[in-house]
Amino acid sequence: MRSGKHKKAKRKKQKKRLKNGKNGEKMVLKFKLKDAYKFGWKGLKGVAYNSKEDFKKASAALFEVTGRHGKVKSLVSDRIYLVLEGKGEFIANEKIVPVEKNDVIIIPKNTPYDYKAVRGTLKLFLVHAPAFDENKEVKLE
Repeated sequence: MRSGKHKKAKRKKQKKRLKNGKNGEKMVLKFKLKDAYKFGWKGLKGVAYNSKEDFKKASAALFEVTGRHGKVKSLVSDRIYLVLEGKGEFIANEKIVPVEKNDVIIIPKNTPYDYKAVRGTLKLFLVHAPAFDENKEVKLE
């Protein structure tokens, strides 16, 4: 994990990349992998491209899963997962949904769910809408 001070410095750098449109509104947000910050735990490692401080309406992450994520639900964010590589299973509402490369899984807010890799590594791209907020996450196990 990177330090909070380092994250703030990177966020400032990222915010400078915003393009202003008519009336000063932000039109384009660009985040680079080299500026992303790392996160993870046993069986999962990833990078977050942005945070709610960068853009409160959405955030994005790229990660690899070799085990289970752990059962959770978000109180505020819908989640959209794109499977980039591998095979896995999402478990929601006691239903197992097999996934593989190029599948998209949408998890509405307040839906308890879990996911895991099946044989090897599952590589995912995730969008939270609105942006991920650690204080609005509920760990269910």
